[in-house]
Amino acid sequence: DDPVIPPTQLFDNVYAIGNSGTTVYVFKTSAGLLMFDSLADNQRDSQLLPGFQKLGLNPADVKLIVMGHGHGDHFGGSPYFQKTYGSKVYIGEPDWPAVLNPPAAKKGPAVEGPKRDGDVKEGEPIVLGDFKMTPYSIPGHTPGSMGYIFEVKDNGKKRVAAIYGGTILTPGPISDEGLQTYLKSIAHFKDVTKKAKAEIVLQNHPLMYNFPKMLDDLQSRKKG
Repeated sequence: DDPVIPPTQLFDNVYAIGNSGTTVYVFKTSAGLLMFDSLADNQRDSQLLPGFQKLGLNPADVKLIVMGHGHGDHFGGSPYFQKTYGSKVYIGEPDWPAVLNPPAAKKGPAVEGPKRDGDVKEGEPIVLGDFKMTPYSIPGHTPGSMGYIFEVKDNGKKRVAAIYGGTILTPGPISDEGLQTYLKSIAHFKDVTKKAKAEIVLQNHPLMYNFPKMLDDLQSRKKG
């Protein structure tokens, strides 16, 4: 029930699609599009594909889909892209077993997972054309949750950005041991983003800040 966000170009090469609770980022590269996450399966036709259309992007150009972590609200749209456009799907290696054998849904059929194309591993860059993102392991939310550091272009100027792809929203479902793992992951990601001099934070669950207001501010942004 999170409100849908207006599909928005954030940077010269980055677009946001989805809703205020779960957001997909699309990166334009010299070799096609890289999509970060893919929303839930039941949001594909209502949010994801209409977002591509409104932004003037062709979903057939999505060559690679990279996941923050292996939950259905992030990988649900990816099987369609695999079957329809031949997009490749990469997920943190420890999350593949749960993605390939998703738990039964409380209502209706189980969520279909994508087929395994590639594994995301710490320090092994993911490259598409002139775009590169470097993953870092941040277990806690799931065993295979990953954070990523990459460059974006803002009016031609390069800036370093980061996505923490495994945010825990509520402590209830997570064990004390899991929370300790999560705290270590936060410290690790803080360290690597500091070394990379990252100055932009993006979230696949942007509930931690007022994302709709930020998008509004972007539309009224003045030169300089």
